[in-house]
Order: sequence, then C-alpha cells, then structure tokens
Amino acid sequence: MKLKKQNKTNQTSEIRKDFYKKLLYIGLCILPILLFADNKGVFRLVPLPFFLFGMYQLIQIIGQSQLIIDDFFPPKTHYEMTTKPFDHFVYYFSSTLFIVGLIGLMFEIRKFDNTINGIKLFWTAGLVGVLIAIILTVILKTGFPSVYYESKRRYTVHFGLFVGLFLLSTAVAGFVNHHFADQSTFYKKYAIIRKSTSSGRSTEYFFFLIMDNKEERFSVGKTRYHNFEEGEQIELCMQKGKFGFDYVTEFKKANE
Repeated sequence: MKLKKQNKTNQTSEIRKDFYKKLLYIGLCILPILLFADNKGVFRLVPLPFFLFGMYQLIQIIGQSQLIIDDFFPPKTHYEMTTKPFDHFVYYFSSTLFIVGLIGLMFEIRKFDNTINGIKLFWTAGLVGVLIAIILTVILKTGFPSVYYESKRRYTVHFGLFVGLFLLSTAVAGFVNHHFADQSTFYKKYAIIRKSTSSGRSTEYFFFLIMDNKEERFSVGKTRYHNFEEGEQIELCMQKGKFGFDYVTEFKKANE
C-alpha cells in the first residue's frame, strides 16, 4: 500500500515538473519573439521557430490540463459508480454551453472587425461572461458541492462555464450591438493607412484606418480590397450600436 502511494506521489511530481518545464520553455520562446518582433530585415523570420515551439508547448499543456489541475487540486474521486441527476445535468449543460458559445462566436467574430472599438466590446463582454461564471461556480460549490467531486466532471464544468460563458457573452454582445443598432446612419471619411490579407482556409481582406488616434482594422471583401489603394480616402457608413459602439454597414469611395 505504501509502495502504491509512493508511486502515485512520484507520478504527480513528474506531472508538475513537466508543467513547470513547459512554462519555462514558453517563457524562453517569448524573449526572441519580443526582441525581433519589429525587425523588417533578414532577422524577421528568427521568431518563427520559437513561436512554433512555444505554441507546441502550450498545446501540450492544454492537452494535459486535466491532469495538471488534478495534481495541484486533487479531486475527491476520479470515478463515480453512481452520479446524482443534477450533477449529470450540470455536466452536459456545461458541455452544451461551450458548443453553443463557440458556434455563436463563429457567426459573430467578423462583426467585431467592423465595429469601432470592437476589441473593447469583445473583452468587456467576455469579462462579463467570466463574472457570471464565477457567480454560478460559487452557487454550485455552496449549494451542490458534489458537482465538483469527480475529476472529469469538475474539469468539464469549469471549462464549460468559464470558456462557454466567455464565448457566448461576446457573441450575444456583438449581435445585440449591431442587430439592434439605431437605424439612422451617419458618414465619416478616413484615409486607408495600409491594407493587409490573412492566409488560411479562406483569404481575409483588411483595411487599416486611424480613428481617434487609434488604428482600427476593418474586414472587407476581395472586390472592395482591390478597388481601394493605400492612402486613398474612404467613406464609412455607420450606425450607433445598441451598446454605444458604432457599427460600419458600408464602405464607399469618398468622391462618390
């Protein structure tokens, strides 16, 4: 019995050591990325291998996150023979919440690009979602502590509530802001300071403008991207969003 306990302790120690080692690798990878981030010359590709290696370590941490959490905060049990109906419900509710939030944000994520200060709206809504998750967690831990007794369920509930509500709240905030925006429109002209594209399964096209001394990125289609040049004036047709964040509905040439 003592031998089994000792082996378990050694295994737990190895998990924790491996976690610290991966964090160290990620930290070391960040240094060259920061040092060469603004380099435009021959050294501009130096951060790439460090970025890839750091991402690999991060993905491994995410993959082992349940084991890591169990190591730092051991659950009461790793497996239950019988599960209370409410615990079962919370488990599947959390999983569903994450899926719904992810799907919702997939439909809304591009809308944030065409929302003035969209990043601020995104993170503000996300923090509200996290706050709601904290409140729900306190309620569950106080009134229904058995929800967190089993290892897998505890991990799923925490992940589903915090990440799911973060995603869902951002998606809902973005949708409400532009869908229920003031129907009256107003126009403003800006200069396109630069253009950019993103590579992936489908190419994205972007304009960058300076608005209120801050750079704003806007997602535009391929045709519009090629119809405008850097430095050219562009007129934005906007509506006042429900939450006060202006939403761009149309891009026009300034001389039209």
